[in-house]
Amino acid sequence: MSKPPSKLGRGLSALMADVTTPVAPEAKPAAKKTKTPAAKTPSAASARGIHEIAIDRIERNPDQPRRHFDKALLFQLTNSIRDKGVLQPILVRPLPKSYEAKGIKTKGRYQIVAGERRWQAALQAGLDSIPALVRALSDREVLEVGVVENVQRADLNPIEEARAYQTLKDDFGRKQDDIAKAIGKSRSHVANVMRLLNLPERAQDMLASGKITAGHARAILSAPDPLSLADAILANGFSVRQAEDWVRAVRKAADGSARLYTPEKKIKDANTRAIEKTLSEHLGLKTSLNHKSPGGTVTIKYQTPDHLEELIDRLKRG
Repeated sequence: MSKPPSKLGRGLSALMADVTTPVAPEAKPAAKKTKTPAAKTPSAASARGIHEIAIDRIERNPDQPRRHFDKALLFQLTNSIRDKGVLQPILVRPLPKSYEAKGIKTKGRYQIVAGERRWQAALQAGLDSIPALVRALSDREVLEVGVVENVQRADLNPIEEARAYQTLKDDFGRKQDDIAKAIGKSRSHVANVMRLLNLPERAQDMLASGKITAGHARAILSAPDPLSLADAILANGFSVRQAEDWVRAVRKAADGSARLYTPEKKIKDANTRAIEKTLSEHLGLKTSLNHKSPGGTVTIKYQTPDHLEELIDRLKRG
């Protein structure tokens, strides 16, 4: 018997358009407001298989590739949904029977395939239900759709992306060539991303949280002592170039032929420090000025979404 075609690479839009896929009977279209003859004609939404499902009947997928959600962006989406509602339906499947072993009833319940951020924002906005497409998908299809969609939308941080590729390889026998074709990237990109899983766990956490970049990570992978370099990058604010210089210097210093690399720290002049102090006091947030004639950059650090919201308001008010 031939295997059914995989949905890897089809993307979310293809699944949304696939109205012939079985829909669970428990998912009912939103009730019609009137019983007039005009109401008997299915709406465009119901014709596409979009249903209003109670939020408390939906479970997140613990195996979905994306683990980190930007709090500031989630805050903005919550406000938008509170104001305008959920404009794009999420994709769900009937809750797998395996949940019954955990004491969770599966009848009339669903698991998120795509759209967890919208679901979380709808929860925070206080919505009772959310529009959703219901599709009968296997565990393999759920994972593959999640990987493809998140990667194509650049929603995964490098470590999440690497773990997703590794899962496709280990659990589903996908080769790097298959993964590369599905996401529209080169095989070398997939291979380089998967190499990030060779980083020490602490360095992986730094990369996932944005404390270091993928360029830093590549330098760390080539270092004789990866953790030492990772810690040095954070402690000294190394650029990628400085991190690479650090690796070269360590290799030379191994036989005593060179001293350990120490980057030169640029001392800001009094005028620059005064401007930074004025901006920080005015904005109420730590501000850094990097002046390179004739231009430069201003960096403003905030700790919470509230700080960001307040900063935006201040900038708008001038």
